[in-house]
Amino acid sequence: MKFDFTATSAIKVLPPGFKYISQDNFYIANLNNQDTTPPINYLFSDSATSCIIVIVEGKDKDNNPLVAMAHLSRKERFLAFFEKVSTSFYGKTSVFAQGANPANAPASIENALTLISWVNENKQNKATQQWFIEQVSLSVGQGNPQEDDRGCFGINLSNMTVSNQRFLMTDLERDPSGGSQTLFCVFGLKVEPQVILPEAGSSFTQAQLNLLVAKAHSEQWTDILYMTKDEVLNKYSSTPQYEAPWFFSSLRDSALYVKNFQQ
Repeated sequence: MKFDFTATSAIKVLPPGFKYISQDNFYIANLNNQDTTPPINYLFSDSATSCIIVIVEGKDKDNNPLVAMAHLSRKERFLAFFEKVSTSFYGKTSVFAQGANPANAPASIENALTLISWVNENKQNKATQQWFIEQVSLSVGQGNPQEDDRGCFGINLSNMTVSNQRFLMTDLERDPSGGSQTLFCVFGLKVEPQVILPEAGSSFTQAQLNLLVAKAHSEQWTDILYMTKDEVLNKYSSTPQYEAPWFFSSLRDSALYVKNFQQ
């Protein structure tokens, strides 16, 4: 595993086997047992501000190479991902992460401390552990996430290289459902039962969608349709001056999804 910092321009055409990891989603690729065509060759996520994108590389108990990736925003979601790592990996692992920007935002600080605490607890110093962290590279709290592609992170599975290479994507490529993914990010921890950390590419159940939309209605989410971009940023972002350019459109799409939703 290696890290390659790049300052090259964004790639406009997504490569074969490209898989996007949405915010508060995870994915674990077993490189000896991929059931997709073409096989997944690149895991990527973007839009991270106070969130942290985490990549874990290692093996399972049958010696199959594994790569896990998640884009995480809240402590509950970090802990859910950490549990998936602990039940999937055996032996030594490598951990790479980027995010928690800007560094002085309260959410950035909490997320960085959550990640660092987990790393420290699982470094190679416990001989009886099922798995442990041997290699770690954390790039957190580095500054404006819109500079140096600090909001982007991914791994090329063909050469096991982690980088901040950016890819140009449409709103629909980020959320093929047209809004439910964003709705989940905002309200998934506010419904009962909670929707915490789905697998990237999976679909929400009808029951989950009903809960998310009902919660959104209770908080007047469709008001977003009548607000300016600045109003939305200042009301719904903890880091309004640092959000990705598509933050506003993704929230607006989710509000439109709520308006048009039919059970």
